[in-house]
Amino acid sequence: MNTAVRQHSGTLALVTAAVAWQHIEENCSTDTSYKSQAATRVWCEAAQSSLNKPPAAATVAAGSPSWIRRKLLAPIGIPLPVPRVLMPKDPALTLPKRYIQRRLKDEERMRQLLEKAPTLGRDPEKMKALGEEIFEVTYGKGVTAQAREDFLLRYGCTGWTEKVLETLVDLCETKGIVEIGAGHGQWARALSEAFDQTQKRREDEKRMKRFDFVLAYDDMSDLPLNTHIYNPYTQPHHDYFGNVQKLETKTKMMRVLQSWACRGRALLLVYPQPGEMATEVVQQYVDAAPQNDTVIFVGEGRGGANACDSFFDYFEGGDWVLLSVLELQRPPGDKGYEKLYILQRSDA
Repeated sequence: MNTAVRQHSGTLALVTAAVAWQHIEENCSTDTSYKSQAATRVWCEAAQSSLNKPPAAATVAAGSPSWIRRKLLAPIGIPLPVPRVLMPKDPALTLPKRYIQRRLKDEERMRQLLEKAPTLGRDPEKMKALGEEIFEVTYGKGVTAQAREDFLLRYGCTGWTEKVLETLVDLCETKGIVEIGAGHGQWARALSEAFDQTQKRREDEKRMKRFDFVLAYDDMSDLPLNTHIYNPYTQPHHDYFGNVQKLETKTKMMRVLQSWACRGRALLLVYPQPGEMATEVVQQYVDAAPQNDTVIFVGEGRGGANACDSFFDYFEGGDWVLLSVLELQRPPGDKGYEKLYILQRSDA
């Protein structure tokens, strides 16, 4: 079989697989485990009839996923291997289209509800019903205000799992973490407590006492909870909040990354606000010292609620390796798609 025919056969097999997957999406069960199994089976059948490699023109740089994995497996939800060098518009750092589409529908529904409000007059029952519907669109069906508040108190905007704590303690055990935008400090506290427990198990009390595992900072300008209500004398503050140092200005926030105390630590960003702040923090962190080479990003990917395109572009320039992607404890209501990403400079 000549080269042209072999390439055509491989392409046809890939197209067959893609069409088959579309059929599964439209006609089969919505159970994710079933779809994953079906997609794997379709892919295997298609691959057996192809060469299992793309035409020469479609090859990619060393350290990147193969052409087949990028073009066929990633779009249908089968994860690409890690660790790997991040590529432009990497699917791992991009919010799935189905979530973007769902949010667009939610935004349209919210617009309709807000337009409806002035027509209700002062009828208390109608206004109450409208408020409940707005809350449901925002946070999810069946989510109560108390459930939302309880989650924010314990975790902040998004939550960790035991696996997340164990992974970050193992990764940063000898160098520590600096967290910028720490909020009320729930993540800093949970990580510090997990680190202390690890040190106690290893009977390394002297090292534990002289090493602050997490240094947490925030300007306190965009907190999810009211500090007047949850002040240091309240039980939630005692039970969940951590030690966060306040830095009033952006200049002070950036300057702390240049200090010796932060040098060589991993940078932790948990649910950063939309905009350029996250990008500026990462750039300042990397420029501060050669050993500043690890970023832990907790949030949604490109197109989501956190950071901005320049943030993801920065990591997708070929200089960063995606070490791991971990699932999180998300808020009730299934409205978020945040994950934990561990990124390291490729020359580290």
